Amino acid sequence: MDVFSAPYDRVFWDFDECEIPEELNAPEVLQRMKQMSTALDKGHRGPVSFRAYGDMTGLDFQSSEIKLNHFHSGEKREKMTKMLVDIVAWSGENAEPSVGILVLGDLGATDDADFAEVVDLLQTQKSYQFVIVSPGSPPPPPPPTMVMILPAIPRGGL
Repeated sequence: MDVFSAPYDRVFWDFDECEIPEELNAPEVLQRMKQMSTALDKGHRGPVSFRAYGDMTGLDFQSSEIKLNHFHSGEKREKMTKMLVDIVAWSGENAEPSVGILVLGDLGATDDADFAEVVDLLQTQKSYQFVIVSPGSPPPPPPPTMVMILPAIPRGGL
C-alpha cells in the first residue's frame, strides 16, 4: 500500500515540542500544515482536522479546524496520554487504512516508550500508517561514497 494514497483524517501536534516559529503566527502555521498534508496526499478527500497538545498560555488563536488541548508546563505524561487516547479513538473511528500525521519532538526518551509502542502496534497489527514530522531533527546523513582503487591495466588490455 502506498502510504500517501490512504485518507488522512487527523494531525496530532505536540505544541510544546514543535512550537510556532517566531516569524509566524498560529493561523499561518495551521495554513502551512494544511498545505503540507495536501502536498503529501495523493488521494485524500475531505477536511483534515488538527489537534494541538501543550501549554497554550498566551496563544490568541481560535479556529474551528483545530482543537486545542491545554496542558501546563511539566505535564508531559498527561499530555502524551491524552494524545494516545485521541490517536486510539481516531483509529477506532476511521476505517483501515488511514494515515495520521504526528508532529512531534524526539520520541527517544524512556517516558515516550508507551507512545511509540501504541503507534507501532497500530502500524503493525492494523493497517494504519503515520507520517511523523519532527521539526529540528537533523536530516539523514548522505550515503557513503565508495572509492575503488584498481590496479593499473597493462597496455594492450588484460
